[in-house]
Amino acid sequence: MTSERITVAAVEEYAVEDDTVQFDCAIDAPETVTPRTVPVTLTFYDERTFRFELQANPEVAVESEYPKLDTDAVASEIDLDASEDDGTLTVETGALAVEVGLSEWSFAVTDADTGETVFEEQRADPDVFGRQRVESLGFTQEEINHNPRKITETGTSFRLSPDEKIYGAGEQFVEFDRRGRELDLWHEEPLGTETERAYKNIPFHLSTQGYGLLLDTTNRVHYDFGKQSTASGTMSTADDSFAFLFFYGPDFPDILERYTAVTGRPDRPPKWSFGTWMSRLGYESRAELEEVAERLREEELPSDVLHLDPFWMRDRSSCDMEWDTEQFPGPEEMIAELREDDFRLSLWEHPHVPVGTDAFAEGAENGYFVTDGTGKPYVMDHTCQGDYRGALVDFTDPDAVEWWKDKHRRLLEQGVAVFKTDYGEYVPEDAVFANGQSGKSMHNLYPYLYNEAVYETVGEVNGDDEAVVWGRSAWTGSQQFPMHWGGDPQTSWNGMSAALRGGLSASLSGIAYWSHDIGGFRGTPSDPLYVRWAQFGLLSSNARCHGTTPREPWEFGDDAVDIFREYANLRYRLLPYVYTYAEVAARTGLPVVRPLVLEYQDDPTVHRMDTQYLLGEDLLVAPVFTESGTRSVYLPEGEWRDYWTGERYEGGQTVEMNVALDEMPLFVRAGSVVPQREPTQSVQAGTPAELELDVTLADGEASGRFYDVDADELRDIGVTVDDGTVTVELGAVSADTVRVTVRDTAPETVVVDGESATEVDADPASDEWTETEDGLLLVV
Repeated sequence: MTSERITVAAVEEYAVEDDTVQFDCAIDAPETVTPRTVPVTLTFYDERTFRFELQANPEVAVESEYPKLDTDAVASEIDLDASEDDGTLTVETGALAVEVGLSEWSFAVTDADTGETVFEEQRADPDVFGRQRVESLGFTQEEINHNPRKITETGTSFRLSPDEKIYGAGEQFVEFDRRGRELDLWHEEPLGTETERAYKNIPFHLSTQGYGLLLDTTNRVHYDFGKQSTASGTMSTADDSFAFLFFYGPDFPDILERYTAVTGRPDRPPKWSFGTWMSRLGYESRAELEEVAERLREEELPSDVLHLDPFWMRDRSSCDMEWDTEQFPGPEEMIAELREDDFRLSLWEHPHVPVGTDAFAEGAENGYFVTDGTGKPYVMDHTCQGDYRGALVDFTDPDAVEWWKDKHRRLLEQGVAVFKTDYGEYVPEDAVFANGQSGKSMHNLYPYLYNEAVYETVGEVNGDDEAVVWGRSAWTGSQQFPMHWGGDPQTSWNGMSAALRGGLSASLSGIAYWSHDIGGFRGTPSDPLYVRWAQFGLLSSNARCHGTTPREPWEFGDDAVDIFREYANLRYRLLPYVYTYAEVAARTGLPVVRPLVLEYQDDPTVHRMDTQYLLGEDLLVAPVFTESGTRSVYLPEGEWRDYWTGERYEGGQTVEMNVALDEMPLFVRAGSVVPQREPTQSVQAGTPAELELDVTLADGEASGRFYDVDADELRDIGVTVDDGTVTVELGAVSADTVRVTVRDTAPETVVVDGESATEVDADPASDEWTETEDGLLLVV
């Protein structure tokens, strides 16, 4: 088969109407291509957001149902100013100037304030013979059976500036900065975290030029971020239309807020889900599960969720969603007893139903499975856990969705709290769905529909506030169905670092809550690796121990138990802080775990930094990727306090720290208020009865937020020190008692919400304060 590239050559006609500019474009094509024009459409939603679309087959263009994009969420009245000069049409929005070449097609986006070009189609990247290295806006046609031609791909190229960095494209485990990488966005089982294969491919990328760009498609996407030519990037999709949404910031947080407003924001997961999850592949009986639960409480290791992998179902019946009552007798009683001890139960699943089960027979009879194009279920080997055969549930069929939901409803009514929605990457390209689409357009979308169905069911039975899944695969908008974990990392130091790198990449792709397998997936980690991974994992947005061998801390020695306990207690102490940022994520789309570049975009030092991160805005975490030794920690601008020692450091420097096995660097941003509570063995519902506020001043000021669960309010907290007076603005927090520690200050008077507090020598009661080694201690 031969193929030929057809490019957009010039604009024959254009029309500007309200918020839309429509171009009718001539093409540059060989004689074998039918002469025609193609439409290009620009639709503006606000001053900084627009949609671009080229339709190579406009006669059959259809509105795509997926991904679901709510452009009304960012839409505002806009008055376009269009002017033509010297063969160029300039469309000004107030914030942007979009320039389109008319006599010779070109496309560029410029910041109206600075005049700097932030995005530009690449049309000038020749080699020494004058041959263009990359292909500009257009499409590719492929010959079929020696004559007819079909469109196989559409796309464009874009200029890369010398110092530009690229982030995102989903949970990618390769270099944090995508510059110089080629990526194929097509869900695959990565079999580890060392390659370009990924579970969570999301066609959205951020550039340090100040923009975010979402390809509006579910088909295969190909990116070249400067691999073939360091001067150019390319992006294409295996479709007959090429569309993208362009978000200009230039600040990354602003871009992510608008991107998630369009693609969907998550509801805040239930509070208990931010406790520690304990799991392995797998607990094989009720007795074994209950023994682990009992040991966790005996060892005083805080935990809230126990997870069962495949063995809760019968042998060769995974995934029919039926209990193996020989290995797990009396499941309802078991779940109730676990709940009495503050443990929720999570169950594993995948969307493949094995042949030979009643569930398969019922699904096949009713047409609930994806078909092979002949009307028969698409049966494949190795789709189910183990070496047996099965078919995929068709989540485009409403009846199949209800059937799958019913299987979950029965389990939820027994007391199950959450499902681990594993897999979702196996749809063949030639599979056929009930909605008439093939695997070509459904492969990447499938995990979105799968997780949506399970997530909705949990909410329908347990209540919307309890809705949560533990998902592996994702596409555009999948952040609406939290939470996600990073699949099967290698049990190695490299696997640990890849888990962080993938999570930071997911954070810049809209995934607000994520986790990873503490200890790595396959095999047994060394004791030091387990400890270091636990320290990092327990200070991620969510925390789960999991692997093919036991991951309970007592399996790694007494020192591991003690260190795990210390960091688990720290996690539970920080839950008011973590949960506050969980609420911020639900309201803004900004992730709980943040790469430093998200908050310090103008600092070139952090542009490629992927071995440390921010938990929220105020805590800087630097995992240690060796047993012990020296850890270099970069502190961005401002001032930072060592969480453990209280020592202060000026930002803008790298600190070399000697770290024993029980130490992991953790810093608090000066100028912050970090809400905390006394740690407990399980997550307590509601606002803590006694809330602690840890205040680190910067130039006599500090501010922070606290999510008051009972009032469903984000409370703003402010602290200032002026002329010997500490003023605390606290507001109507629902807690019975608030203990405020203002570090490194010795005031003369203290004022809380306009009322003076009384100084005492020690042990302050309500509305009293005293001086301590740390500074001021105030009780309200």
